Amino acid sequence: MFYKKELDFFTQVIERSKIKTTIVTKKELPLTVDMGIREFLHLKKDYEELFNINTEPNVVYKIVDPFFCNYIFIPLPDAQDNPVLIVGPYTKNIVTKESISKKSLEYGFSKDVEKQIQNYFSIVPYLYDDGMVMTLVNCLCENLYGALENFKIKVQTISQLSDSSFYNKNTTNDKNDDPLMTIQMLERRYKAENSLMDAVSQGLLHKAEMLFTNIKPSASLETRIPDPLRNAKNFMIILNTLLRKAAEQGSVHILYIDSVSSDFAHKIEALENMDEIDDLFYYMIKKYCRLVNKHSQKNYSLLIQKAILHIDADITADLSLKNLANTLGVTPSYLSSLFKKETGMPLTEYVNKHRTERAKQLLLSSNLQVQQIAQNCGILDVNYFTKIFKRYTGKTPNEFRKQK
Repeated sequence: MFYKKELDFFTQVIERSKIKTTIVTKKELPLTVDMGIREFLHLKKDYEELFNINTEPNVVYKIVDPFFCNYIFIPLPDAQDNPVLIVGPYTKNIVTKESISKKSLEYGFSKDVEKQIQNYFSIVPYLYDDGMVMTLVNCLCENLYGALENFKIKVQTISQLSDSSFYNKNTTNDKNDDPLMTIQMLERRYKAENSLMDAVSQGLLHKAEMLFTNIKPSASLETRIPDPLRNAKNFMIILNTLLRKAAEQGSVHILYIDSVSSDFAHKIEALENMDEIDDLFYYMIKKYCRLVNKHSQKNYSLLIQKAILHIDADITADLSLKNLANTLGVTPSYLSSLFKKETGMPLTEYVNKHRTERAKQLLLSSNLQVQQIAQNCGILDVNYFTKIFKRYTGKTPNEFRKQK
């Protein structure tokens, strides 16, 4: 799509404001566009009617629903399935317990349901003024449709729920409702977690980023202990474990996973305020996806997996074809042939590329002499090291260091 960069920038800025963005089509309508409130209340008809909106070409809808939530529907042109970008929910009203109680009385919600709605609004973003959001929408649509005069914005307020099935729901026995509500909330959470793990295990960063909004800590954090920050850290520890397991399912060796997981464990404990939680989790998702894309061994035979592990485990070791073949108990010719067949490059080239990457890191992050860096990369002859380095970077080590 011609507007991918503009769309990516728009969603990043919007989500930095803690506002969710979702792309929906007629074929695929996620159940969590409204962060689960209608699913929780069994308002399937109302959900489908609101989010299966038949948008007109070049018409952006801004809708305020009966729960005081704002949504912006932006049709995306020149794409299959007529996708619509939905921005929201967010509210411009300070939703108080009194206003929720009034709505609960109007719709006949039980006290327990009323409490859950209060919890829902504790995670819905509040904007005193959405002028910034609408400015961003105008800028995006100007790129989508060519000019400001090529589109229009329609504002609509929906005051009543279209689904009347809840009106007849028996709400007098709160205790009987509690287990079902708890099960529904747990099912939503575990479904979102499993979908995220599946995306990470395949290294599907774009899909994982889309799922991020459905499971980010600020939207799914449960209060288990009185200290909010400690509560958030505990939740992040769980998420780190899930992502670590997802990478393992993606055939990444624990050698690579452990260092990443340990680094995040330290970062989690170093968190000082709640505002840092979502940003760290987003970074964790990206890091684990990249780990899978870089180190997944699912397409390699056991022998090549072991060879790569030996190389990555100690880049300073004797990694000659002859020595590796002897270590793995095969002939050099067999290892050479199989390695190139499965990885697409000769074993020696794989080793040299990894040594060059290690050298680049040391040149940019340390004051070690070039000879010392060569030794740290497993090459004792500094002239040979310089030759190899220049082959893959186009620069000598000193030239590369000067560009810092």
